[in-house]
Amino acid sequence: MRPTPRPPNVNAHSRAATAQMKSAAKPGGGNYNLQTRVNHTAQGHHIRATLNGTPNLAGSIDIRSAGAGKGFIANLKVDQDHRRRGVAAKLIDAAVNTARRQGFSSVSLEARPSDNGITPQALVAMYRRQGFRSVGRSERGSPLMERKL
Repeated sequence: MRPTPRPPNVNAHSRAATAQMKSAAKPGGGNYNLQTRVNHTAQGHHIRATLNGTPNLAGSIDIRSAGAGKGFIANLKVDQDHRRRGVAAKLIDAAVNTARRQGFSSVSLEARPSDNGITPQALVAMYRRQGFRSVGRSERGSPLMERKL
């Protein structure tokens, strides 16, 4: 009997990330699964959180190399219906763990809200809870933050 082949986007990173997300939700909020796939054009990882048992996307985050052994986290998005359930924290944690497995010494990000659903101050506070510290400002004036691994 031949083993069932895995879909092309499943790898060791996605299995580890999926295990991290199994308990992401607060009581009554459902469980979330994480899926990681390599984005070959940007040489990075795209991590997605979906509601357990459905294809519905709850959120996503990207991580790529920023050179010199550093990673850059970008495009953190959590659907409005899934906010305040720990999804963003689990996505950030999965991105940090992916960066660590890739051998990066630190990860950085630009704390820039993508919509009106979160203030810049709340976004910075969330990243601080995740172990990031402010290291300056971007050309757009947004806080730049970094976490050593």
